[in-house]
Amino acid sequence: MAEDKGGPKATFIVVSYVAGARGALKVGEQIQSPSEQNARIRAEKLMATEKVLGVDVVKQVADPEAGDYAEPEYLVRLGRFPEFG
Repeated sequence: MAEDKGGPKATFIVVSYVAGARGALKVGEQIQSPSEQNARIRAEKLMATEKVLGVDVVKQVADPEAGDYAEPEYLVRLGRFPEFG
């Protein structure tokens, strides 16, 4: 078994958005992916469904042992998604 080395690690998360109350978007399924390429493929597959209105692929770099967390980076935004701030 390989030893887990410390330091920053990138996590790729696919966040889907579905219809909520009064036409607002709400967060649907959130899927952690092993790579950016895998996350992009999952996002495209989710967008092909009729239930999903939008998808974000987010990259988060973090070193939990050191307490360091970078700002999330939006790599892909498809369809409709909520506007924050």
